[in-house]
Amino acid sequence: MRQQKLYYKKFYKNKGNWIPIFVFVLAILLVLIMNTRVGEDRNLAGMEKKEIALNKVALTLNEQREKSAQTEKEQADYNEGKELSKARIAKQQRIVDLYDNESWSEAYKIKINLIKESYGLYTGDTPDSPELRESIYRQIAIYTKLAELDIKSDQEDMETQGTTFLYRILANFFPVLFVIILCFTLNTVFTDRFYNNIDRSLLLPQKNVTGTYQRLLFGILVAFALYVMTCLIAYLPASVISGAGSFEYPIVINTNAGITTEPVGSLIVQVIVLQFLAIIIAVLMIDLVSKLFKRLMPTLFISLLILIAPVLAVGKMEPMSQWAHLLPGTYFNATAVVDNSLAILCDNGNISFINGVTTLGVMLFVLLILDFGIDGYHSRAVTLNTK
Repeated sequence: MRQQKLYYKKFYKNKGNWIPIFVFVLAILLVLIMNTRVGEDRNLAGMEKKEIALNKVALTLNEQREKSAQTEKEQADYNEGKELSKARIAKQQRIVDLYDNESWSEAYKIKINLIKESYGLYTGDTPDSPELRESIYRQIAIYTKLAELDIKSDQEDMETQGTTFLYRILANFFPVLFVIILCFTLNTVFTDRFYNNIDRSLLLPQKNVTGTYQRLLFGILVAFALYVMTCLIAYLPASVISGAGSFEYPIVINTNAGITTEPVGSLIVQVIVLQFLAIIIAVLMIDLVSKLFKRLMPTLFISLLILIAPVLAVGKMEPMSQWAHLLPGTYFNATAVVDNSLAILCDNGNISFINGVTTLGVMLFVLLILDFGIDGYHSRAVTLNTK
């Protein structure tokens, strides 16, 4: 317990530990503020208002061209286009009115109808572009589920509601930025025990297992505290500003059977499990690297390289894709694992939540053996030198 207090004092007094944490918190709040500022323009009603303005401009141009029609057929075509535009504008205005009156379900049903009309789905026609087809079916899947739940929608990739904003922060901030912050905050504490390449903690009148356990426990507790703080800072301010949202909110999942949706709550649970395991592995890895290099800057550089490089490489380097399910770094990007996007990107169906838990669990066990084993070896060497 005395050793734990010493670690916390060192951590607290080192101002270099608090600067990256402050920057990290500021970045989360800045993203929320930016998303909130554009929220009114990017939600369903805001997007429909923009479409209405564009359609009214097109309708005006059509009416002007109608005056120059030289044949009855041209006149009929212009009239048909004008009526279609008026009907579309009326439906879009209906969506805006329903959405503003919080009649969510009715607004989504009309929106689904408009999407199908626009892309010819009622007549059996579909766009040639696979990307456009996927985008269409994604929208239909989301609005269909939202209509069933009768809840307010949130703008994709620029969420503002508590639950969906938390999910987006875990998706965008954890794989790289959070791990970088973790390396900076724990690096000093883990390397400060070395003096002239000697681990001074091994000279204390205690078993080497106890010293290793206390140090790793401290690192894991600090990491979990930062993680929980991240979740609270993402969820609470967003809930106060834009509402808590719903843990049933649909997130689109691409599968071999097609496009489906999963509740954001169930995905968050899976993400937290994978990220908790990833956090423990990151702490154990930083401790292992500190044993090998024993100095501040080399430990920081190598830790960042080992922990961050695989996250950035998976899905971008083709040779790694077929073995990606065996790499622990793959599962640091937890949201891309649980929503199946990383499996599709790598064309590797073995990348899954279950395989992630297994792979990270095996890596955790290996690192524990190495951390305790190296400390045990160094302890015996120090004992022999002392004698």
